[in-house]
Amino acid sequence: EDVLKRLNELVADAENASKQELDSLKQTFYRLHNAELEADKKRFVEAGGAVEDYVPEPDKQEDEFKKLMTAIRERRSVLAVEEEKHKEENLKSKLSVIERLKELVETSEDANKSYNDFKRLQQEWNEIKQVPQGKVKELWRSYQLYVEKFYDILKLNNEFREYDFKKNLEIKTRLCEAAERLADESDVISAFHQLQKLHQEFRDTGPVARDLRDDVWNRFKAASTNVNRLHQQHFDQLKEVELQNLDQKTVICEIVEAIDYVSLTSFNT
Repeated sequence: EDVLKRLNELVADAENASKQELDSLKQTFYRLHNAELEADKKRFVEAGGAVEDYVPEPDKQEDEFKKLMTAIRERRSVLAVEEEKHKEENLKSKLSVIERLKELVETSEDANKSYNDFKRLQQEWNEIKQVPQGKVKELWRSYQLYVEKFYDILKLNNEFREYDFKKNLEIKTRLCEAAERLADESDVISAFHQLQKLHQEFRDTGPVARDLRDDVWNRFKAASTNVNRLHQQHFDQLKEVELQNLDQKTVICEIVEAIDYVSLTSFNT
């Protein structure tokens, strides 16, 4: 019943239904379901029936379970198609930004005067969200190539570059602090999803001074590791509770099976 209750919740929130949780719910349901079938078969045989004649009764809970799982999968499938469509559109948008950034790098006679155009392109890039996973690295390398080329052209006017590094450091420090606070979130699943958004923002934020890059990244990575560990522990604990519930139900089944119903009937008579 707990499994069915959770599946009903996920039908309305299929977007946040992780494969890991669905697999865990499925395993739990069928462990309990199969244990009940075995107990029922045992009672049938002990009552004098032949094993080969045993036919399990239709299980309404299993029918409901399959119906809910199908509904969630269908909803997730629709969402996945929509998400891939958005990712393709985002890919085109980011390629357009790279093309304009390339043009800025190759045609700008005075990089200092082009600085505001450069910052607008960076902002536009950051506002575009996810792209197809297979294009992420290639896209990021192209983008970084022209960002670095622009900074090389600037050479600069170090105050522009240093100002940029300073602002990027402020943003990345804020992201590190936000990631560290997630370890104290009571809802570890929500914390995990928030972390993915912080990773996106961290990746889209420009570089910091070279001598600080490793320290900033290592701080953010350490905070991420803590959140990921708590997320994994949450599912490990869920599995442990499910196993304990299964053990308790097995004990109850064994107690019920041990009752001598014939004697009880004779006594009442």
